[in-house]
Amino acid sequence: MLGLPPVFHLAGVDLLGFLLLWGAAATLIRSRTTAFDRLMISGVTLVGWTCALALIVGQWRHGVHPLTLAESTALVLVVVRALAGPAPARPGLPLGARVRALVPTRDHPLLLTSGLAVAFVMYPVLHRNAAERLALITSAEDLARHSALYDTILRVGGLVSLNQAEAATTVEENLETYPQGSHLILAVITSFLRNGRSHEMQLSLFVLLYTVTAAALAVAVLWAVHRAAGPALRGWRSLALVLPAGAFLVVAELPKLYFNGFISELFALGLLAVLVALSIRPLDRIHEQLVVMAALVAGISFGHYLLLPAAGATVLSWAVCHWPSWKRHRVTALAASVVAGGLAFFPIAVNLSTAGSAEVLTVPGGITPVGRHVLFPLVAATLAVLLTRSARADRARRTALGACGSIVLFSFAIRQYQLQKTGDTSYFYEKVLHQLLVIGMVTAAAAVLPLFGRRILAGERHAAGSRSRRGLRSAVAVLTATGCLLYGVVFNSQPDVSRAAGWEGSPGRNMLRGGQARWDVAERVTAIHASRPAGDKRVAVSLGGHRVWDEVKPDWGSSEDNLWLGVLNSDQGRSWRSWMWGLGRHGAGDILYYASIAPEPLRVYLDNAELAAEVRALARGKGKEAPDLEVSLLRRDASGRLVVEPFPLH
Repeated sequence: MLGLPPVFHLAGVDLLGFLLLWGAAATLIRSRTTAFDRLMISGVTLVGWTCALALIVGQWRHGVHPLTLAESTALVLVVVRALAGPAPARPGLPLGARVRALVPTRDHPLLLTSGLAVAFVMYPVLHRNAAERLALITSAEDLARHSALYDTILRVGGLVSLNQAEAATTVEENLETYPQGSHLILAVITSFLRNGRSHEMQLSLFVLLYTVTAAALAVAVLWAVHRAAGPALRGWRSLALVLPAGAFLVVAELPKLYFNGFISELFALGLLAVLVALSIRPLDRIHEQLVVMAALVAGISFGHYLLLPAAGATVLSWAVCHWPSWKRHRVTALAASVVAGGLAFFPIAVNLSTAGSAEVLTVPGGITPVGRHVLFPLVAATLAVLLTRSARADRARRTALGACGSIVLFSFAIRQYQLQKTGDTSYFYEKVLHQLLVIGMVTAAAAVLPLFGRRILAGERHAAGSRSRRGLRSAVAVLTATGCLLYGVVFNSQPDVSRAAGWEGSPGRNMLRGGQARWDVAERVTAIHASRPAGDKRVAVSLGGHRVWDEVKPDWGSSEDNLWLGVLNSDQGRSWRSWMWGLGRHGAGDILYYASIAPEPLRVYLDNAELAAEVRALARGKGKEAPDLEVSLLRRDASGRLVVEPFPLH
């Protein structure tokens, strides 16, 4: 295996090496698992490993180069395989039987629903070109800053927090120490896709990978829901669980996270869902369980350490409820805890000025509220079922109760703290409700069996009647239950405050239609960036369209053009002050004054010819005292296409 990554790299197919390593890691799992389980568990483990590896390779010359990462990972996999020894001998089975064991009928509804969820999330992006993809995410202010972090990791070859001097030009001030797990993983995937040869920013690829992250969250939650439900849901009966869960996620809640540009949270929530599921239904081999949980905790912290309290409470619930399974392996458990704790502390340590302050919990921010009308009844019903005597008699459901109860208490504590400090709930309370949503969905699956009973959900192996008649009754019951639940979910998929109910008012419908897209802003940004002279070091400032301040109709989305120009020009560290200034509508005098005090020379883009003429008249009146400023004019040509023309001031 060690000789294959160089071969793939020389052949220009590093992506095959990436897939090979993932598959090799999946084969190391000895616990009883299906093929989907192996891919999910090995995938999240490699995420944690990559975050840890970044602390080392980020100091090397080639950084996140695919050959460096592939060889380092291959070496570890070879060592692990050697230490684990040969796989236990198993009776020989025909090929068909082996395939059925790896992809059992019970997994078919999960695979179907996961495929539908991925198609739903990816469709709005896949059928659009680069400019249209930019339009879909232009209003997501946070995502512009995230894309700058991603771009910088590719350029410097490692975490921005370890290369702050090199990142000063491309990353906004005070953002260098932001948790970068999601940006790192996307940069690694990009490096494998490009064979480590190009570090030029390709925003279209970033939008695609960002959407893949959202789709991966949906798949992770569905897998977690399916696993938490346990083996009692045999055959296609799990369709009544995973299909409504998937519909609720991609139609009601996932688009809100996507529209807001919360890539770090999407990434960490997916890992949290897997952690909760594996805490409820652990792997058979305790050493594998400990390694995977350590990798998940590290990945969650690197992704978004606000999720660490929920992750810690989940791990503690597993440790208490499953004490008999790991008490004889206390040394291994202690070692895993030390490694996971050390890795998880790194993102907090480099950002201690923010992470160590409780005041950040009351900072306001733009966010779409979680739908309480579905979430709160779901969590309340889950807790009520898990508190019953029959549920508490089962270790898996006691773990689910601990995880769900902990996040409920944490959510309530954040709510009360914000109410006490500011009199209202705000940004970080909604962030915690996202965690409640994911944990609530996974733990609700663990409560399904005691709620409805084995006879209804799992069916009876020896029910009366012929096999075909029993199959027909089961199919009718499953399809009826699935249809009713699916209708109920979609009918209630609108936000708490909405002009339309059900599907018509749902975020998912808006996502498919591209309702959040700002075509005008994307067109302006694309035209300005394409017209930029080669090697130009001036900071681009657009004053086209409507702005936020001093406008009859303020338009925050339109004023985000400067933020995305900073991303495309890889100068967000130099241009973020001009972005703030460009939020307002400015006259000729203001433009010349700011150009005179700006730390960087400017190129201002105007869509008003009269304003441009006023700027030129004032600049000529100042003579040699005029600031170092260039102006370009945005206008429509005869075909209606937006063009950018230089507008000389002298």
